[in-house]
Amino acid sequence: MSISTALSPAGGARRGFTLVELMVAALLGGLVLTGVLATNLQLMRSGVRVTQYAEMSSQMRRGVEQFEGDVKSAVTIVWNNVSDITLTLPAQNGSTSQVTYAWTSATQSFFRVPGASSAVTIGRIYLVRGIPSLPDGSAGLIFTRYDRDGAVATTDLATKKVQVSMNAVRTARTAATSTDTVVSAIFTLRNKP
Repeated sequence: MSISTALSPAGGARRGFTLVELMVAALLGGLVLTGVLATNLQLMRSGVRVTQYAEMSSQMRRGVEQFEGDVKSAVTIVWNNVSDITLTLPAQNGSTSQVTYAWTSATQSFFRVPGASSAVTIGRIYLVRGIPSLPDGSAGLIFTRYDRDGAVATTDLATKKVQVSMNAVRTARTAATSTDTVVSAIFTLRNKP
């Protein structure tokens, strides 16, 4: 009777994985992991863009609504420049007050400030931030004024309607830039004769 120490493959002995099989498995696992991580990163970037856009859109909507309320109740308008207007608003006691709506390239914001000057910083309320100058260097926010017939007005006295146009931008390091352009409805100065 002889005893053999060699095991035959058919004899049921367990074999381990070869080095090639382990390398193929590691490569496939790495590819799957890379795909999962890339998808996760893309979802995070999309989430950041959606959040930026929602915040920007909400800010623009609130700013235009604030502007609309004041324009509709204004009794006079003073056109300081295409990005700066002053409205005279009636008060409950019969007196009036002035409020200025403006945009400056320094602040890159649409803001409201009490009084007749946009240079005043006391009481300034920022309505929409992130409105840069346009690529051609022109203002990022523009007011357009119209007369009663809808033609472009050239004087404060002839102005009966006002429209605001702005282009807001939000940028993050990990996501693409979000941009929103608003051209508001044309608001009528109801109390202006």
